[in-house]
Amino acid sequence: MIEEGKVVKIEDNTAKIKLRTREECSGCSLASFCELTKEGERYIEIEGETELKIGDKVKVEIERIPLLAPTALLFLIPASSFIIGAAIGQKIREGVLFPFVTGIIFLAFAFFFLHIFDKKLAPKKGKARIVAKISN
Repeated sequence: MIEEGKVVKIEDNTAKIKLRTREECSGCSLASFCELTKEGERYIEIEGETELKIGDKVKVEIERIPLLAPTALLFLIPASSFIIGAAIGQKIREGVLFPFVTGIIFLAFAFFFLHIFDKKLAPKKGKARIVAKISN
């Protein structure tokens, strides 16, 4: 997705760019990088831009990242762990309480596993880069 914006601040090698708010923002993979203000303005920071000056108008390309697979894993791993735990509990002892408890134990292990490996399972953050300088 290509956005237009204006450079409002430069610190070290990082340029802070003010972007307009659009309806597509809710589905953007870089939503965590944007700072949405009360006035409906968005800001994004891009590192490694040394040739820009405050007031420059630029076009910014924002890479989209698919989120369906990691989100599905986030829900499928705990749900399937509970079902597997309950099935194993049912094989060990008949009734309702013991399978339910073993399902909860497997569910707890699944949440513990997701907590430990959260950074590896999380989708990589998208990249943003300046593609064109429109004017000063």
